Amino acid sequence: MAQLRIPTTQNVTLEYETASIGERIAATLLDGVVQAGWVILWMLLLFGVFDVQTNRNEVLLGVIVIGFVVLPLFLYHLVSEALWQGQSIGKRIMKVRVISLNGTPARFTQYLLRWVLRLVDVSMFYGIVAIACILGSGRGQRLGDMAAGTAVVRLNRRQTTADNSLFGSDYDPNYRVTFPQVAQLADHDVRLIQELVTQSEKRGAYHILDEVAQRVRTLTGIETTMPNHEFLLVVLRDYGYLASQAAAR
Repeated sequence: MAQLRIPTTQNVTLEYETASIGERIAATLLDGVVQAGWVILWMLLLFGVFDVQTNRNEVLLGVIVIGFVVLPLFLYHLVSEALWQGQSIGKRIMKVRVISLNGTPARFTQYLLRWVLRLVDVSMFYGIVAIACILGSGRGQRLGDMAAGTAVVRLNRRQTTADNSLFGSDYDPNYRVTFPQVAQLADHDVRLIQELVTQSEKRGAYHILDEVAQRVRTLTGIETTMPNHEFLLVVLRDYGYLASQAAAR
């Protein structure tokens, strides 16, 4: 799998592992199963309710099919990725996500461009064009990703072995985790957070943590009014404690 290297404004390089072709195909197939299930469910409901012998019922049935079956299928990938920060149901199951090439969550316009070009490199040519582009791009990108400036990356979860050089090893057994959502972060994310916190403390330049804290809130869904520096210190302690607990199991 390719490595996506993203230089940040703090001169630190963030690395993501791009989703493999197998993971992306599996996610697409899972989405297909979801869509097929949606169609079957509505067909059972509609044909169980409507008597299609009259023209009036045929018209009403056609409106319902277009509005509740065809349109949701047509917009499925666009709406799901826009609402779930770069994930469809299939991507969620496979633990992959669409992000911008600068490491930030993709914008709606990027999802829209990916969705439009999906008709070309996935739907129109049965995915052959998409597979060829993913294998040959070096960043695991299909045409839609290239045009939109996005990539599909793996959501690397916290490893089972804690990195004590990062988080320290002396933890109170009665320690209470403030933000359990930090378990969603990956080790490389936390390494970057710690490095930036250390740099800000050495320079007294705590403003550089504003963007980092906001990104952590976005990734984890944490809502807090805690000052950014204090918030990130708690995130590091919580993550370190959870990592040490996992390693001890």
